[in-house]
Amino acid sequence: MYASDLAAVEAIRGGDLEAYRELVDRYRDRLFGVLMRMTGDRQLADELAQDAFVKAYLNLGKYRGEAAFGTWLIQIGIHALRDRSRQLQRQRRQRVVSLDVYRAGENEAAEPMAPITETDSLDQLCRQEDDATMQAALQQLPADYREVLVLKHLEGWSFAEIADATGASTGALKVRAHRARSLLKEELMALGWSATDHDNGSAAAGGAENAKG
Repeated sequence: MYASDLAAVEAIRGGDLEAYRELVDRYRDRLFGVLMRMTGDRQLADELAQDAFVKAYLNLGKYRGEAAFGTWLIQIGIHALRDRSRQLQRQRRQRVVSLDVYRAGENEAAEPMAPITETDSLDQLCRQEDDATMQAALQQLPADYREVLVLKHLEGWSFAEIADATGASTGALKVRAHRARSLLKEELMALGWSATDHDNGSAAAGGAENAKG
């Protein structure tokens, strides 16, 4: 058992394959969860996760520890998904969404944006990884919108980290996240989810916890 990911990587470079199995066990579920959120397809998510682990192993020489190994691995998974999406673009059915209003000002700072807070009901719902309604709603969003929501709200990445992984500017990502949240809430409500009910439920639960304390 290695105390740190970097120590395990150094051991792998020295020929210890068991160290890589340890890293695979450590990050398999997290990587699969992110890819599952982004694809909505268990088989595809599993294939992409395996692909990412292979690519990570082959590119360990490039890992310097500037980012956490799990973050670096997810970045590889994101690129694997993008490569696969390009290959399957003409084969997969994609929902046509008019994004003229949403994309028009992605690089403009003038549009007011609601602050993203840890207490936001959407943040809480995004963390319910087994929620079928959330998964169904996410799959209705364009890939780049789904990507920023998963990384920001589920993985808790900063916009700077997402920018490093995706190549988009932090300014564009902030606007994209705001617009994606609006679209996601629309999709959730179309599926019967009520933000008011969820907020009331959360408040009630919080009150119950406070009463217990």
